[in-house]
Amino acid sequence: MDLLNKKEIEVAKKIISAGLVKSAESLSFFMNETITLKDFESDQLLNGSPWESSKKDESNIQLLTTKVIGDLKGVCCLIFSEKEADQLRSAALPLEILASPEMMKEMSDDIMLEVDNIISESVITQFSNLLNVKIHGSVPDLKKVNYIEMKEFIANEISNELYLVSFKTSFESSKVVFNPEFVWLFDAAFTNSIKRYAAENV
Repeated sequence: MDLLNKKEIEVAKKIISAGLVKSAESLSFFMNETITLKDFESDQLLNGSPWESSKKDESNIQLLTTKVIGDLKGVCCLIFSEKEADQLRSAALPLEILASPEMMKEMSDDIMLEVDNIISESVITQFSNLLNVKIHGSVPDLKKVNYIEMKEFIANEISNELYLVSFKTSFESSKVVFNPEFVWLFDAAFTNSIKRYAAENV
């Protein structure tokens, strides 16, 4: 598969950036707190090369995944350190839940899955609308892994003929700053759709 050229990468970044801005708006409503997207940086574009994450020293990484279903295939991965996940839970959950170990145990994973659903669906919707394809996200999944296990998961997806772009993001509010890594794994049809869109619109 031909990888994206510089112009096509910029197009993909703009689509994902627009999706992340929409996700910040949705998160603001969900958390009843104004959330803004502060930083958005394309980190890597790979086709089988070793992928590196900034969370090398983490042992309880929250790996949230959503599969892209429909005309195009892919996987959205949202990666939080345990500290980042705890900060997000503290900002999103009401005090009565935070003060109850039983309720926290029940709700802590659900809140992360909902955040993943909001962010992934916002980006998937942008691709669907702009590329004029019928795609949607699966029910999100949460894995709690160490760094080696996360690397193995990503490597396995790449070996399944999916290619990778990773982004560093920063969502901020008056209460919290969380910096998940957003990893987009996509197939040849996805790449071809981006190439076609770039040729027609740039």
